[in-house]
Amino acid sequence: MAKTTKKEETAAAVQEGKKEENTADAGRSAEAKKENPGMKGPRMYVGPTVSGIGIQNRVYTEIPEDAKEKAKETPEINHLFIPVRSYPVANQMLREKKGYIYTAFCKVSTLRNGGNE
Repeated sequence: MAKTTKKEETAAAVQEGKKEENTADAGRSAEAKKENPGMKGPRMYVGPTVSGIGIQNRVYTEIPEDAKEKAKETPEINHLFIPVRSYPVANQMLREKKGYIYTAFCKVSTLRNGGNE
């Protein structure tokens, strides 16, 4: 049996996490995604600090109302409120500059400048 390295184990864990998220997302209807019924428990905001949305890496018991309002215009905001246990995967996406969380992070960071990059 071949030995696996830490890096390979981490990559496998990330892939498994992506599969679980994709499976969960595939089963939800568009209306369910809009209202985020699975948003139970504390959520960590992993996006950039933006007034009226959230403070980076802060844990919230529920998504702030201002963030919910802004998410109607920029739905990527919802991707940045993650379960706390998903932080390692989100952090890896941000470090590697790829994945849906990184894409959402970049989109929301334009709001910090009023939409001007």
